[in-house]
Amino acid sequence: MRTSDSRKRIADSKRIVFLAICYLLSAISPGCTKKEPPIPPRPTPAQVRQAHINEAPDDSAERKNLLNIARGAAVVSRTGEVTLENSALRAIDGDPRSDWLSPSGDPQHTLTFSLATRSRIDEIGASSAPKAATKTIRWETSLDGRTFTPLVTQTLKHGWGDQLIPIKPPVEAAFIRASTIDGYTSFIDLRSVIAHGAEVTPPQPRVIAGCWAINTFPAAFFESEGTAYGFFDQRERMWLDGGFDGRVWRFVWIRGLQIGLIAFSVSPDNAHVSGLKWFEDADPHKLSDSLFGDRQKCAAPPPQYGVDVLRTFLERHLWVPLYGFRFDDANQLVPAQSGFAVRELARLIHDVAPRPVRIVSRELRGADAQSDLAVSKARVDSLRAELQRRNVDLSRVTFIAAGRENYHTAVWSEIMRTMQSGIEMDIPTRR
Repeated sequence: MRTSDSRKRIADSKRIVFLAICYLLSAISPGCTKKEPPIPPRPTPAQVRQAHINEAPDDSAERKNLLNIARGAAVVSRTGEVTLENSALRAIDGDPRSDWLSPSGDPQHTLTFSLATRSRIDEIGASSAPKAATKTIRWETSLDGRTFTPLVTQTLKHGWGDQLIPIKPPVEAAFIRASTIDGYTSFIDLRSVIAHGAEVTPPQPRVIAGCWAINTFPAAFFESEGTAYGFFDQRERMWLDGGFDGRVWRFVWIRGLQIGLIAFSVSPDNAHVSGLKWFEDADPHKLSDSLFGDRQKCAAPPPQYGVDVLRTFLERHLWVPLYGFRFDDANQLVPAQSGFAVRELARLIHDVAPRPVRIVSRELRGADAQSDLAVSKARVDSLRAELQRRNVDLSRVTFIAAGRENYHTAVWSEIMRTMQSGIEMDIPTRR
């Protein structure tokens, strides 16, 4: 039978062995004795927004590019891409870091683009990343999109930056075709296709009403007094509500619990659409696959408008862009082209009672902050006057000319500025 002394000696010996093992382990792996650093706190929405803003590239050169979706350029046809995230649309999206990427071992492709309107081209070219650099491009132009005339064959240097060829004398074109012939690697990219010059005629209105096949799925749109609404059946039905800004169609969309924004450009013959889709807002990190559509004959009557897109987006996000308003060159509301949007805004103001609302006017595309503020003020004053003329109860409404202040998220390109410019309705939250 063990005595208390023997039990104590056994316990002490076990403790000594344990301490010796710990000492040896710490000597072999000193990092094991260090405490793990604390998990950093989750960044706030404001910190995320600022981080995304800080990532923005310099897109100043893209803003004068006629082949920019924000100016109304569209993809008419393309022979291939590695994924829809690297489609031909990314070569005209105005972001100098996005790209069209060919499948590996398949460098020969043809990309056909439409301009917003007939234009005089005095420079043409492209930019390509050195890791997947395009070498040779054949450029062609057309006035009707059917008959193309050779313009120039370009050999790109293996390096960064826009590479442009002067066109002397300048040529007029409404369509531009780029054919990649070869590259410096097994697959090639085009960061941007570039056409400099001047528009010869003003852009004409684009008709999106009718039936489409978008990424092979059925879609349909209906226009009313400058506003359009419709659906896109990509498995679960997506409902859209928006308007035309003179160059692109901008939409708010909802699908089940998802919400977001879409920008569509339509070719001059109203036969093709190209679209950029974002989840929630136009944050560049929330950009989804490109959308491509061709007009179809409507085989069945359109379904009834089944969802209140604007109200649903507003209640989930506490703000909603109202893309159906049209303003003239003096930034005055055009009632004949904004009638439906005005009635929708009056309805929303009434429906969210008794909560207060803010009507915010933003503009991010001007030469400087002062000019953007002046544009946003003229627009919101004109809209307020029209609502007063229609005897809308504005007792709970605050009108704000924000210019380029307090926009929602990062803007890396002109199309992102376009999506965040205009009129929106907010429901203020208590702080």
